[in-house]
Formats: sequence, structure tokens, C-alpha cells
Amino acid sequence: MLFKLENMSPNQRYHLITQTVLPRPIAWILTANLEETFNLAPFSYFAALSSDPALLVVSIGNKNKNLNKDTKTNLLREKECILHIPSLDLANEVNTSAATLAYGESEVSQQGLSLLPFTTTLPRLSKAKVAMHCRLYDVHQLGESQSACYLEVLSIHVEDTLVSEESGRYFIDSLALSPLSRLGGNHYGVLTETLSLKRPS
Repeated sequence: MLFKLENMSPNQRYHLITQTVLPRPIAWILTANLEETFNLAPFSYFAALSSDPALLVVSIGNKNKNLNKDTKTNLLREKECILHIPSLDLANEVNTSAATLAYGESEVSQQGLSLLPFTTTLPRLSKAKVAMHCRLYDVHQLGESQSACYLEVLSIHVEDTLVSEESGRYFIDSLALSPLSRLGGNHYGVLTETLSLKRPS
């Protein structure tokens, strides 16, 4: 079947794209609210973009045409966030944090998630095996209600048990990390095996 996106609504495009571009990693982003609470939300329009500078990109939609999502509001004001890579054991927490709450209501407090000190201004989730301190590098408006937020990675916490080192390079045990990924609809993906192929010269 051939789909012509020019003949499809934005909602139809969304469902088609999210069921073909997969699996997608999840950026579980913690930002500071004005009320001295923390917002936490998952995003799967997310990718690594560059190593020098160390950039990630997260596409964030609006709550509606004229109202930013809380994560974007906080990012634009504070210029920083903690981006977590959630593991399978956090699937329920990730899914619950996708609910729309009034601004200032904290998904962290709502779920009773524990935090650990990380930067001078922001904590990290204690149960997340990977957490990245990022600052807002740039923002590009995409259409009327979507923004590409470019995040520069300043530091990365990785659980010690996942890390090994060989000849000056660090290796992360991806199976032990068990990163949660997004598929289409209500479906999530789980990493159960890996494949190694020597890169050609």
C-alpha cells in the first residue's frame, strides 16, 4: 500500500510514522517547575544528533495550538534538563508520566519517585540507570505546534555495573540496561538480544 502524506491528516500521519519508524528510544525528561516541583515526561521523537558538539534532539508538541507542553515551557525558561534513558523495569512509571497534569503538578511526587542529587540545580531519578545533564542549545519551530529542541549533553551518569573499559573506550552493557523503546499505539519494545557485525574497512 502506498500512503500519500499530503492526503492524510496530521493525526493519521502521526500514527503511520510511529508504527514504521521503530523502535524509538525514549527521552524521559525532568525539568524544574516554577513551584519548586519537578515535571517528568516521556518523548519518543528523540535521537542522538552529533558528538561534537554533543547534541541530542527531542521533538516536543504542544498541549494545544496555543499552549506549550510543560517540558517545553520549563526548558525555554531554565535552559536545562535531566534526560533519562528508562529501563524495562520503569515501564509503568514512564507510561503513567505521560498523563496530562495541570502546570506545577509533579509526576515525580504523584508517583512517589525518589530523587538523587545530580547537578547544582537538578536531581536525577534514582532508579534510572542512565541520566544526562543537558542544556538547551537551540529550538526550531516545526509547523504550528511542534518544536525541535536541541540539547547539549554536559555530563552523563551511568550505573557502574553497566560500564566496562577497554583501550581507552567505554562500553555500556545494553542488555543489562534493557532500554525501553516506543512502538506504535500503546506498544513498547524491549531489547532481548544483540547482533555484532565487524565494520568493513
